[in-house]
Parts: sequence; structure tokens; C-alpha cells
Amino acid sequence: MSGASEIVAAERERAERHVDVVKVMARGGMMTAGTDVFVPQFSIEELWLLVEQSHAAGLPVTAHAHAAAAVDQAVAVGVDGIEHATYLVRLADRPGPGGRPATHATDEQLAALAASGIPVGPTLGGFTTKLMAAASPGIRQRLADAGITPEALVEMRMSILRQMTTFGLGFISGADAGIGPAKAHGRYAEAVIELGPVTGTVPALVAASSGAAAAIGLGRSKGRLHRGYDADVLVVGGNLAADPAVLQDVRQVVLRGQCRHHRGCPEAPGWCRPDETLTALRPTYGRGDLRLPSRGIRCLQ
Repeated sequence: MSGASEIVAAERERAERHVDVVKVMARGGMMTAGTDVFVPQFSIEELWLLVEQSHAAGLPVTAHAHAAAAVDQAVAVGVDGIEHATYLVRLADRPGPGGRPATHATDEQLAALAASGIPVGPTLGGFTTKLMAAASPGIRQRLADAGITPEALVEMRMSILRQMTTFGLGFISGADAGIGPAKAHGRYAEAVIELGPVTGTVPALVAASSGAAAAIGLGRSKGRLHRGYDADVLVVGGNLAADPAVLQDVRQVVLRGQCRHHRGCPEAPGWCRPDETLTALRPTYGRGDLRLPSRGIRCLQ
């Protein structure tokens, strides 16, 4: 897709289909054969038009951007979210290890991104040395051709994220699920756990709760234990502040006051006994505050 007429037509089609958000490939990804991940997909004028048309239809825009130039464009045109924000550059453009691509962002670039208030989805979750070594053959070949080891790839990613935190950027947890074996569905908890060493545990949890809710327009009803908010509660088997890995030990999931999962619950739907951790919240927050049913929690698993 390119040119004003195709962009307008594509945006109109999505509005007519009542989508919730428009995602634009500001630059192609590593999974797209033949793509050049170092340069923008659109001209700045085309990207301006796409964002303008989407916003006029009441639709937010999130941009997939690996290339540093594509991230800069996304910031300039005022998208509502950026996926990856890898700041990938050719070594001919910026200094870096010999014979390899690099991630590099200047202080000016990161200051502009931070000032924009645009949240970044770092798309972790399965982004570890072990899992990158077991990535799809296509990805492994592209890394080998570039002379990049899985260890170097992970360090490049974490390094740019650490740099972002010094500028106070807002992150939203996301796993890029389904893109390959290393990015299987069901690894959202790992995205939060892997972000923890970069941001600290509490900011990583915010990125998966109140920060994420605010970014998608649900900040007044989701993401917090607060009076008048929906009773959406995840109960885990440990202290998250001490060990974020307990996110993988889910004991109970409550959505709008209704149990969707409870370890040990009968298979048949019925009124389930709240987990003791959830019960302990009642004196602090109260049933009305969290909209918890007075009779108990309706089990729908």
C-alpha cells in the first residue's frame, strides 16, 4: 500500500469494519522476507495522512517500527502507540560493532519520544537467549547472516530499553504472540517478568495493568483496585514484589467480579469460594469499591 488514494481507501475500509485500532507497519519486520528493516515503509507525508484520517474517524493508531528512522517518523506524526521501537540502524550510519547492525538512539531522539507521551510496547515475552537460539530457521539464518548471536541480540534489545528508562518512557507489556515458536501464545507473564530487570518490578506490573488500561482508554475502569473500578483481580501464589516469576503461578482470575479460573474449583459452574488472598482484600477495599458480588464470586470456568 502506498500513495494518498490507497491510504485513504484502506483507512475507510477499516472504519467501515468498526475496528478498534489501526496498526501501521511503519517498517517491516524480521519475519518478512525481502524487507529492509532499516528504512521507513512510508514517506512522512503518507504517515501524516494515515494518522490524520484515522484520528478523524475516532481511531487510534499504533505503529510497528524497528528502524530508528521509522520510530522518528511515528513520533513526528503523533501515533498513539509504538510497537518494538528498536531503533535499528545500519552500521554505516552510526558507530557499532564491526560487521553487525546495531540499535542506537541519541539523547535527542529519546527525549522527543518521552516528550510525546507515546507508550512503547517492548514486545518481550520469550525474548531470552535460550528461546532466541530456538527461533524459526528463517530468523536464525538472518541472525547468522548478520553475524549476530542470540546473546548479542538480547543484549542489544535490553540495552536500548534500559536507555529508554532513563528518559522516563512509558511501557506497555506485550508479547508479540504468535509470530514464531519463541513467541507462543500464553507467554504474557514472561513479558512482564522480562521487563522487570529493566524497569524494576513495580513499573513492570504497571505496564501490564494501570498503564496498559490508560493507553487503550480504559484507565477509569480497569487496571487498579479502586472504588468504582471493575473487580478484575489476578491472584498469584506468592509475593510479586519479591519474585515476579509467581505471575506464572495463577491461583484465581476474576473478571468483573466473576471467576474465570480458580485452581481447585469444581468443573461445573457455580458459586465459587474466593481465594483467601482475594477475601483478604474485602476489609481494605470493600465489596462496593471492587464491585464484588455480596453472595460470592460466580464461577464461569
